[in-house]
Amino acid sequence: MCKTARLLALASSLALASSVAACGRGGAEPQGNVDAMRVSPPTAAAEPTTTARLARVEFHVEGMTCGGCVIGTRAALKKLDGVREADASYENSSAWAQYDPARITPEQMIAAIKELGYTATVVRT
Repeated sequence: MCKTARLLALASSLALASSVAACGRGGAEPQGNVDAMRVSPPTAAAEPTTTARLARVEFHVEGMTCGGCVIGTRAALKKLDGVREADASYENSSAWAQYDPARITPEQMIAAIKELGYTATVVRT
């Protein structure tokens, strides 16, 4: 496993462990007043005021060799402002993103992938 993959796997494990610990229930049945634990639905103010027209881009990504590489690539794309959804596959040496072209470009996504040490090229938009 490559160094990046080990670090990402460790970070992912720690995030999952802290999420479970923060919950404090560990799958147990709710105790006490169940109504007090219910979460209110988001208010209308939290809803986006406009629906952006999303585009999809597919990349050929050289250098991904394991699941950790995929996790890192997916996370790097998803954290970019304007990327709605993203995924990657080391088996196919590919990645894709669904994004708002008014907020981000495929070139910016390529730069984020390059920061991980991989080489990405646009296959299809």
